[in-house]
Parts: sequence; C-alpha cells; structure tokens
Amino acid sequence: MNPPIDVPDGSGGPRAGLLRRAALPLVVALCLALVAGPAHAGVSGKPGKPTETAAVPSVDAMIEARLQALILPLLTAAENTMLQVLIRDIAGRQFDGDTNALLSSVISEAEESFIVHPQDQNWLHLKNGVAQFQNISGFAYPPQIYIPNLDEWVPPASTPTVAVAPADQTATSTAGYQLQNGQVVTLPTPLTEAYAETNEVWVLSVNEVVDTGGGTTIASWTPPAEDAPDEVVGPAAGAGAAGAGAAGAGAGTQAACNPTGLRNNRGQEYLHRFKVPSPSSLGGLFEGKLEMKLIVVAQGGAHVKTIYFGKIKKKHITGWQYPDHFLTTWDYAAYGPVWGYQWVEVDGGPNINVTLNIKVIGSVTLAFQSRDDPAGDAPVWNNESTYLQYSTGLVDFGVCSVGGDGGTGHDNLARSGTVSASSTYWDYSVNRINDGSTNTTLGGLHSWTNAGGTYPPLTPEWVQVDFGVNKAVSRVVVYTSQGYPIRDFDIQVWNGITFITVAQVTGNTQLVRTVTFGQRTTRLVRLLGKHGPTHQPGYVRVNEFEAYPV
Repeated sequence: MNPPIDVPDGSGGPRAGLLRRAALPLVVALCLALVAGPAHAGVSGKPGKPTETAAVPSVDAMIEARLQALILPLLTAAENTMLQVLIRDIAGRQFDGDTNALLSSVISEAEESFIVHPQDQNWLHLKNGVAQFQNISGFAYPPQIYIPNLDEWVPPASTPTVAVAPADQTATSTAGYQLQNGQVVTLPTPLTEAYAETNEVWVLSVNEVVDTGGGTTIASWTPPAEDAPDEVVGPAAGAGAAGAGAAGAGAGTQAACNPTGLRNNRGQEYLHRFKVPSPSSLGGLFEGKLEMKLIVVAQGGAHVKTIYFGKIKKKHITGWQYPDHFLTTWDYAAYGPVWGYQWVEVDGGPNINVTLNIKVIGSVTLAFQSRDDPAGDAPVWNNESTYLQYSTGLVDFGVCSVGGDGGTGHDNLARSGTVSASSTYWDYSVNRINDGSTNTTLGGLHSWTNAGGTYPPLTPEWVQVDFGVNKAVSRVVVYTSQGYPIRDFDIQVWNGITFITVAQVTGNTQLVRTVTFGQRTTRLVRLLGKHGPTHQPGYVRVNEFEAYPV
C-alpha cells in the first residue's frame, strides 16, 4: 500500500472568458481511483457516495482531479535524482516555446536511458495515470510538468516541490507538495507565482495543444526579453525604413508608418504593437506563457486575417510587443470602412465554432478551441488616426498604415510632407523648404543651408521631403537664394532600399529651376547638393522645394 496523500478537492470558481467552464466540485476519490488503481485506494478525504443529483464534473475539473492523482507517483519516482535531471533537461528544451516536459516524453526517455525499472509498481502507476489523459470527454490532454522560470536559472531543489495548476482561474495561490520520509505532505504556505520566481516548482498541468487552423499566420518576430517602455505611436523608422513599400510583407517587417497618422485607400495595414496590462485576467495560476491570437474581420463578417503570436511570458506581455505584422491592403471598396479586432488567449481543446457579437461588425461565427479565452474586441475605422491606442479592456493595441492613394494629381506633394536635412546652419531652418513661400531672399528667414564644416563638394549635403506614403512624382521645382544659386545638385528618390539618382543638374545659375524626369512612385524625394555658387561652394541653399506628379 502506498502512503496516503492529502489532496484538496479542487473545487473553484468560474474561469474568466466566455468559453471557460465553471470549475465544479470534484469527485476526487472516484477520479483518483480511476486513475491510480487499487494501489492508491488509501487516499484520504474520500467523499460520500454521490447522489443521483450530483453534478457531472466539467472537463477542467476532471483534468485537475487526474493531475492530483499524479502527485504521489511522480514525487515517489522523483526520489531518483537522475530522473530529476532528465525532467529538467526535457523542460529546458522548450519544445513548444515554454519550459514544459511532457510526461509521455519523461516516461519514454527515462526507460530508454535505463534510469528507471519499467515494471516498478509505482512507475506503472505513473504510466497508468498519464494514460488516463488520452480520453477526457473524447479529447486527449497531454499531461506535463511545467517548471516556471527554468529559463531564467531558477536553482534546482534537492527535494522537488509539486503543485497542480488549479481549474479555478481566479486562484492566486495553490497547495504545494513534497515527499518527506515516504509521505506526501502539504507545505504550510501556499505557492504563488512570485514564489516560483526564485524557487523551483514542478507544476502539473496539461499541454495547450494549439490548432492554428487554416488561414492562420504564425507571427515570426522575437518578443523582447524585457518590458518595452511605453512610447508615442508613430513612424517605426525614419527615411531608411525597410519594407515600407512591399505589399504582402511578412511578420516582423519594421513598417514605416505614415507620419501624418492618416490612412489612404489601398494602404498597407499593419498591427504595430500590443500588450496585455493584466495577464492574470486571461491566464490562470501557473498556466505558463500566454498565447495570443488576433482575428480581424471586416463588415459583413469577411475574414481579413488570423494571427497567432506564440508564447509570451506574463511579466513581459505587460510591456509593448512590436510584431509590426502586415495584415492586408485595406481597399475600402472591398473591406468597408471599419474592421473588428477580436483578441483570443489560446488554451487548446477540441475545435468548436463560437458566435460572438463584435462591436460595430455584429454577429460573427469564429473558429475557437473549447478552452480558449476571448480577450475582447474593438473596432478600427479607416478615417481614424493611426496614432490612436485601442483597447478591448483586456488587450491594448496600436495599428499602422503604409502607403496607399493620395493627392489630387496636381498638388505640390511636398507641402504636406515632413522635411529633414543632413545638417542645418545654426540660424537657418529646414522647415523653410516647404512652408509655401517662394521668396528667394537670402537669409535664414527664407531658406535652409547646411552647417559649417560639412562643406560640399567633398561631402555633399542633402535636404529631403517625406510624403508619408508612396506617391507618383515626375517633376520638382527648386527655389534657391538670390546671389547664391546652387550650382550642382542631384534629385534622388527612395526605392525602398536606397536612394537612386533620377536627374542631375550642373552649372546652374537660375534662382528657380524646374527638373523633370520619368515618373517614379516613391515616399521620399531628396535634393543632394554637390556644389554651392562658385564664390561660396561649401554652402547649398534651398528656399523652397516643390514636388509634383506631372
């Protein structure tokens, strides 16, 4: 007869979210007897005979009861220090992105390594208990040992402490167990996630087997190792931003967001960033890393994109995550003026269809797994600024738009652009080049010029306009200063990788110079000053810079 174990009944409150079942009172002794067999019949705390009106345990309740039944055989087997080393090694591999060791892997690797006796009575009880998870209401839930913070060098304990992930998602602590003098004892102080930050805990739970399903993109960015600081949502990169123009760019592209915060029709829409301010509202105690999913739908329920973001530690997901993930080109005629962003925390289970009422969008049927937690939804309108921060109440997020249509075809595109320069003389301003004034008077009140000590022609100086979105350009007009016209300069455009020269001017003496070239679609146009006037070659002056599509 194995020694008795004092196991709590596992009853709990409702899990947060629409799909989580309330944790019903557990018929612990019945489940333990089912799992452990005759050798574990001495478990204490037997309930009375269930009446005909007794509630049928929920799936979560049955899982918790069967996990409780593994405590005794696991702790007994873990008296073998070689098995302890193996369990930590398997968990450290992070086969699914978290520090989990599937008990099926522990069993097979322990036996093939000859560190256990396959016919040992206690080992057989452990294997039998693991087998009971193959069919819980018709679905397999692989049991595992989760070791929180193993990847952050939490020190191994000489005597393992085991806990069970509670079915009650509101729980903030749970009982811990150790094997002492052949007896399983309950530790006097309940275990918390704070305790597990510095102490090794083996948490018995079930692996969240994620079915991403058809049409789901798995985001391929690396979450930060530390909390990212809050910042104002804006352009993710400056003039040299990579991936600013490639439609269909993949996850992790650093999107060069429109600096105006405005969308254009047929612009490329990105999920810029997200965070979960209160992870405990989604993930239960010792549940491990959160697994977030985003489902984007348009009016009428049209599916835009589903993205699975993988596993992220709770203490990290409270800070901004920056996937900069491309969703699709937002064509207003095809997708309408508003999208619904439905967030989900993925917990596994059988596939089901769930009908949710998404704000503005209305009733939509979506593919879930039965243990998933809906994390709220929020509408995003195409006429809103991308500088807005959205919130579902559980998830905060920001979006980003790149490129698209814009302008009437005859506008001075530079007028609404963002200007910058390689350097600026101390009492001049780069903002003069697109302030709308074509006054060619000499001086800082009317023009820009480069700083001293950075003289052309040895070091060409530049000034540029960022339209914020890709626009067609075929003509620029350069206004320079009276008595100091730029002699030599190039006109360059950004092609998404580098600046290329589309026109060259040499020997200029005009105060207003129009330059035409074959039409290019670009976001940035640059004037590269190579030589100032003959009597002052080291300074290039621009009073106004205009750009036109035709």
